[in-house]
Amino acid sequence: MNGYDNDLMKLLKKYFEQQWNIQYGSSNDEWFILFLENYKNENHDWYEQVLTRTAEYGNKYTKKYPILSIILQLLFEGIDDQLLKETNIFNNLWFTITNNGLKSITIYSDYIIDDLINEQINNKDSILFKLLRKYYHQELFTLLKQSNILNGEDLCDLALDHLTEYGWKIGLQSIQKKTTPRHFRILLEKLELFLQQQQNEITTKSDIILKQ
Repeated sequence: MNGYDNDLMKLLKKYFEQQWNIQYGSSNDEWFILFLENYKNENHDWYEQVLTRTAEYGNKYTKKYPILSIILQLLFEGIDDQLLKETNIFNNLWFTITNNGLKSITIYSDYIIDDLINEQINNKDSILFKLLRKYYHQELFTLLKQSNILNGEDLCDLALDHLTEYGWKIGLQSIQKKTTPRHFRILLEKLELFLQQQQNEITTKSDIILKQ
């Protein structure tokens, strides 16, 4: 990498780091910025590698909820650039955690420090719990609206902790008796379509990797 490329990379890294602070630096998400600052100080080399990856590839690995994707890349240090390019492991991790909840990350324990995984799954103040809760809230509210289920916000609050820990299939059981059987069936149908769409995206990306 020549001097120009070095300078360009530095500018890109600075830009993306600023974007993280601008986009997620609101009072509601200040805990995210605090986590980034602490992580940068304690794990500087890996933080820089993830930041460099972001500068180099842009939004390629940020998914539909970038703030969660950034944290997954930071926490799962075992998923390095080579694995990202040559395998579907990160896509599979994303699909698993956003469908089966926080407890499911034990499947990927080879790629994360033991103490860290225990801290994340056993603490409701952990960064992953907070981010997943926000992710599920966003998706659940949309599904409830599509299913014409009223009191969506109240039902979200009721279901979110279970959803965050155990994913869709178990999490939704907590609101089954709070709506009509007909509406709940519609909700499950909408959920199935949503999950199938996600699975198709993973399959497509896997095919692209195999062809490279």
